[in-house]
Amino acid sequence: LKSKYSGNPSASTVPSALSLSAFVGADMLKTISFSFALAVNILSAAADSDLQSNNILLIQVQSGLVLGSNDTYKTANEGKQNPPPRMIMQRGCTCSSTVMQYTRSLFDAIGEPLYNLQVKELLRPVHMDQNPWFQEGEDVATMLQRSLNATVEQGLGLLFNNFKVSQSDNMKAVNEVLISHGTRTVIVHRQNSLDTLICEVRDCFKGNDEPPRGYPVDLEGKPNDLCFLRRGADGGGVKTKAVINLEHMMHHLEEAEVYAKQQQEMLKTVGFQDASIVTVEDLLAHEYSKMKLRTSYKAWMTLLRSLGIQPKRRKVINFLKERVGTYSAPGPHADAVWNVDEVVDALKKNGKQDLWRDAPAE
Repeated sequence: LKSKYSGNPSASTVPSALSLSAFVGADMLKTISFSFALAVNILSAAADSDLQSNNILLIQVQSGLVLGSNDTYKTANEGKQNPPPRMIMQRGCTCSSTVMQYTRSLFDAIGEPLYNLQVKELLRPVHMDQNPWFQEGEDVATMLQRSLNATVEQGLGLLFNNFKVSQSDNMKAVNEVLISHGTRTVIVHRQNSLDTLICEVRDCFKGNDEPPRGYPVDLEGKPNDLCFLRRGADGGGVKTKAVINLEHMMHHLEEAEVYAKQQQEMLKTVGFQDASIVTVEDLLAHEYSKMKLRTSYKAWMTLLRSLGIQPKRRKVINFLKERVGTYSAPGPHADAVWNVDEVVDALKKNGKQDLWRDAPAE
């Protein structure tokens, strides 16, 4: 249909009834047909520039059949297509909580119902005690299957965050469950890797068998142990700065910089559908500058499309407009780093001086 009636259809170019049996075979469907009005709506949607720029167009029809331009024909439960699970790939200290909250609010604004999941990292064992579907002694894949079954029964989507996908033995079953349910993914990363490293130091982040990143101190340079709790304390007057370990600084900066591409390749290798990459800076730019509204709009549209959603453009724009100017731009790095001169010198020596921010972001 999309290829046969390209452009804006009219009464003179679209038949009054289009028999689906001509496309999928009389044995499969004998009596299902489109009304003229439904055909016009569908073909008009296909002509929309936003839909043409995306690779997949799914159209739900009353019979319960879903047509996909690049998908095989599928039957949907009781005439409705169940939303696929949606997974946001994002490492820590990249505004992952903010992005998750934003995405959930945006889904609500564009009419995409979600299960009210209280824990954003559904697959992390450390958070299983907050998971409504987890049962003591079972593996993550079993829990995941139960959670997906439960949300499908309620006709709700499931949105969650994941740090990384791998081919390890303990992740194989998890990947199979996610892929079998048609999980859509997007990768969000922080373009300024120095921001990520500073956050990790202030939060006392320590990866397994990784070289030290540094340690947090107060405004007098004395070590403190607020770690992640400093996020609340910062608003109460207790400030934390990062003493960055210069010996391993470049290792950690480069690790953060390659994260997105590595995960994009791994998702494809494991068998997930293609995932787009967007930056935190673009997603949140409108919060501190009206001039950045278009930048944020394009980033959020990319995120939504990667998650399998084709929203009304006006709804997304209105959602973002309401949040313009709600936060200040990221401040200079000197406000968050203790050993400023040493860090600046090391960045210059390694050709990374562009990461350093002397003034609030524009």
